[in-house]
Amino acid sequence: LQMTRKIIDVGGGSGAFAFAMLRKNAAIKATIFDLPNIIPLTKKYIQTSGFSDHVDTVTGDYLADDIGNGFDLVFMSAIVHINSPEENLLLIRKGTEALNPGGQLVVLDHIMNDDRTEPAVGAYFALNMLVGTLHGDTYTENEIRSWMRDAGLVEVELKVTPSGNQLMVGKKA
Repeated sequence: LQMTRKIIDVGGGSGAFAFAMLRKNAAIKATIFDLPNIIPLTKKYIQTSGFSDHVDTVTGDYLADDIGNGFDLVFMSAIVHINSPEENLLLIRKGTEALNPGGQLVVLDHIMNDDRTEPAVGAYFALNMLVGTLHGDTYTENEIRSWMRDAGLVEVELKVTPSGNQLMVGKKA
């Protein structure tokens, strides 16, 4: 996060990830983008976070509304599983357009192997998405990689954190 100065957490809800990034680099300015019924709760979390001077909010629907621009990092946690493949391509294109050159787009989600059997938690979660959403599913590394490449991102890679979280990371040329 050394070169990262301006971030947006799309679907950022409570702001937990933005606050974690700010704890690592207090020079960051963060924007949390979420739905109209979520942002009032987000603002309450911001007030108690100690980061009120570093975090703002934008209300909107990431599929219907502009998410802004000029960001060094676009972070999307636990949202691609809600959408159809076509919606995710649109979302990742919007995220790419919001990036400064050299900026990164990060997707944190259950990222499945090609036969959709691993990780097991993601396979079970896909059943939950089948029941609980119109179009949701868990997606493979290759599916997410193709959306990122189609959106113009380069150096796309899967990163697994020590705790097992899976991130797809792409860079805007």
